[in-house]
Amino acid sequence: MKNYSYKLGFIGAGNMGKAIASGILSHGMLKEADILMSDVDPKAQFGNVRIVPDCSEVLDECEYVILSVKPQIFPTLTDKIKAGKCRCIISIMAGVAVKTIKEAAPAGAKVIRVMPNTPCSIGKGITAIAQNDADKECNDFAEQVFATTGETVSLPEELFDAVTGVSGSGPAYVYYFIRSMIRGGIDAGLEEQVAKKLTLATVSGAAEMVKRSSDSLDILIDKVCSKGGTTIQAVNCFDEKALDGAIREGMARCVARSKELGKA
Repeated sequence: MKNYSYKLGFIGAGNMGKAIASGILSHGMLKEADILMSDVDPKAQFGNVRIVPDCSEVLDECEYVILSVKPQIFPTLTDKIKAGKCRCIISIMAGVAVKTIKEAAPAGAKVIRVMPNTPCSIGKGITAIAQNDADKECNDFAEQVFATTGETVSLPEELFDAVTGVSGSGPAYVYYFIRSMIRGGIDAGLEEQVAKKLTLATVSGAAEMVKRSSDSLDILIDKVCSKGGTTIQAVNCFDEKALDGAIREGMARCVARSKELGKA
């Protein structure tokens, strides 16, 4: 077996790559000297981790390699990936199937596809790991990596477009709703910082209630909506404006785009 200079490499030192590396380092899973990154930006920095301009060095000198680039970039890297010597490739690219990555992978290299989300950067993420034919050691390593950034779930790859629509892109939906709540508070006379504080505590508390309660979401909504009271006015308005349908249609468009990227 090849003696590797680094345990883990990243192709792409952007926000997600750095978020994953931060989780690994903060949990003591690896040290900075165990990690190598590549990035086209000559100014890219991440602590004392070495960053090189050419991903070929990452692919040759790292046992495990995380593809943390945009899916549109992948076709420009396939020749270099094919010539690499890494043992396992872990992809976080949306819409790019394991089959496609395997066609570009070095001979004998295993491929694992995962779908993290941006809260990974603060250790509150959720990452789906596609069920695969990689060996136990590779799968255990991938699980350990993403457990440092939050929760993980194992799912068939055919559900990954749905995962993209729910958790991969989901933080943006939540941010959108939070922004609207803050704006609504300001409209009612609150100062922005007060509206923000009230909104964030409410969203966080409500999410925790859903986690802890055995009640369905319909029951939880009903418990806040007293007949003839205040909350029911807002919920009735949401129904009148078909907010539920708009959210679900938006998610469906997101899933459709993920499928398009997979065919590109």
